[in-house]
Amino acid sequence: MAETVNFAVIGVGVPNQNLGGHSVYNGIGEVHGHYLGETAGARLAACCDINADNGRAYAAKYGCEYFQSYDEMLAQDDIHAVSVCTPSGLHGRHALQAIRAGKHVIVEKPLDITLRGVDATLAEVERAGVRAVVVFPTRYYKGFSAVKAALDTGRFGTPAVINAISRRYRDDIYYRGWRGTWTMDGGGACMNQGVHMIDAVTWLLPDIDTVQARFDTLGHNRDLCQVEDTCVATLKFRRGTLGVIECTTCAYNDHGDRIDLHAMKGSASISGSTVTAWEMRDEPDFAFRPEDYEERHEEFTGHRLLYNEVVPYFRDGAPCRCEIHSGRPAIALIEAIYASAREGGKLVHPDV
Repeated sequence: MAETVNFAVIGVGVPNQNLGGHSVYNGIGEVHGHYLGETAGARLAACCDINADNGRAYAAKYGCEYFQSYDEMLAQDDIHAVSVCTPSGLHGRHALQAIRAGKHVIVEKPLDITLRGVDATLAEVERAGVRAVVVFPTRYYKGFSAVKAALDTGRFGTPAVINAISRRYRDDIYYRGWRGTWTMDGGGACMNQGVHMIDAVTWLLPDIDTVQARFDTLGHNRDLCQVEDTCVATLKFRRGTLGVIECTTCAYNDHGDRIDLHAMKGSASISGSTVTAWEMRDEPDFAFRPEDYEERHEEFTGHRLLYNEVVPYFRDGAPCRCEIHSGRPAIALIEAIYASAREGGKLVHPDV
């Protein structure tokens, strides 16, 4: 591949969007466009959106070419990779089209809204021989990486409990549109907001054995929010660890994401990208210094870190923490959570 990887973004968001008086960021496509401009060896060459006004505004902002036709954009030989930033229910379709056109692919979370769709995408990646990535920026935070390394080397021993919490807040206005529908969002507090913490659990402790869950729509207009806005699941791991996943979009005024890990040899807590506590019992030389795990203070900083790794992965096959197959366990676990909740808390074995 050429020294510079030329990217295209499909799904540009809505410039200067305002939902019922609530100012919001323009969309995840804006985040990709911004950090592509900061990444060595990357160039944003094109964008695609069915809304021509939005697409042209995005193209003007980032100095790239606008296409209204996805097929036409994919036919361009000088485009090497596509970043899929469309609504969740379209991720699989748009990823498959790009893969079949011979492009490398970055797919925003979730990889697909069904496990069947995920597996179809993974099979097509293997067949086409392209490289593909799923966007889970949490894996790139220094704190998460350090805790994972400590887990993998046995420094904690067998964890007794892991708690993964996503306490977010969304009002009814947020759910006007494709969000909050089973057909296009694939779920609610788990699939859209909590998927990052659910992925963190499967990444830190991949040996999930069983799950039991309950969910409901407690705080939102059910005509707008068809999916769950609150869910609690209990986990049992093959190594013996127990866990709890808690996801909601009813936590006024948004209390963010958190992971707590506790074991006889140590404990660690991570809030967002910040390690808030870390203690080790049998390591007298261990000293927790929060500044060792600080990230750059900016929104969506994990996307910047991801692109820094994705470009050499696409170009040279260098290692990548978010290689696409690693996105499967989160969707498998969410499907199991939903299956259990629909059956009143039935014990389910996730296909992770």
